[in-house]
Amino acid sequence: MSGKRRSMANNSVTYRFGTMKYLFIMLAGIAGIVSGCSEKKTFTDTESALILSGRVALEGMPETPDAKAEPVRSEPLPATDLGVYVLTVLGDTPTDFETTSWKNEAFVSDAGGNIGGGSVTLRTGTAYDIYAYAPRSEGAGDAHRIPVRHGEDILWACTPGVVATAGGTKARLEFRHCGAQIGFRLKASDGSDLSGAKLEVGGFYRDGTLDAETGKLSVAGASFRTTAAPDGTKTNILISGGSMDFAVTVTDVPGRSGTFTGSFSRTLQAGKSYLYDVTVNMDGAPITFTGQVEDWVDVEASGPLPVE
Repeated sequence: MSGKRRSMANNSVTYRFGTMKYLFIMLAGIAGIVSGCSEKKTFTDTESALILSGRVALEGMPETPDAKAEPVRSEPLPATDLGVYVLTVLGDTPTDFETTSWKNEAFVSDAGGNIGGGSVTLRTGTAYDIYAYAPRSEGAGDAHRIPVRHGEDILWACTPGVVATAGGTKARLEFRHCGAQIGFRLKASDGSDLSGAKLEVGGFYRDGTLDAETGKLSVAGASFRTTAAPDGTKTNILISGGSMDFAVTVTDVPGRSGTFTGSFSRTLQAGKSYLYDVTVNMDGAPITFTGQVEDWVDVEASGPLPVE
């Protein structure tokens, strides 16, 4: 019996020892996992993380890329993908859009103007120019010629002379709209109801290029014609930088046969939102147009719907 009791006691000790050993292993594993999850990139005294924030000016683009005028009004940068370029200008070997290590770096903005992502580590005491645009183009082949499309709200910002500091380098980006907005509101000269009438507008450009260095747009290819909402709904459009010719056609006017036409030309400015009253003259005269500039409104990006 005494031998049996000693055997049971030994088994009990062995069990308790094994259990404690297992618990120690589990705790060590959990500690390792927590440590691994909380591990962050550490920076030396000569390194600094780039910390971005952004707002959008509710005014047009400056007349020249060097203009430093502060926007009268602005709002937080909306949720969007950003492409960021960082150029060294002072304190180290200067770089440009071709030679910089940070080309089209992927950052993301939330709806409050906070910007995260990216992988840019600056050198403290060095000055940088920071360029950004949205929405980001994954396949931007050229160093700073960004393909853009009709319907997108193209944003651009440049913050020059940012000096990197230990503990993180904060830079605020003031974005501006590079394209314009346009909407059309259909009316009849005699006040009659135009419900069901069809409005088509030609003169838009499907594709273009954004110069990430200057924030200027250029258009490519021939213009196209599309069906437009007759209630003034705005569309983001690419602008040519010069006079743009718009041809308007109205069909299916209630109680009338035939087609009503008209045209107008206008040099549209970046960052401006235009509303045109399209008046169908019921006596058969050409359509007349009255334009005004309104506040910019956020609209969902939409692709072109060309009329073949």
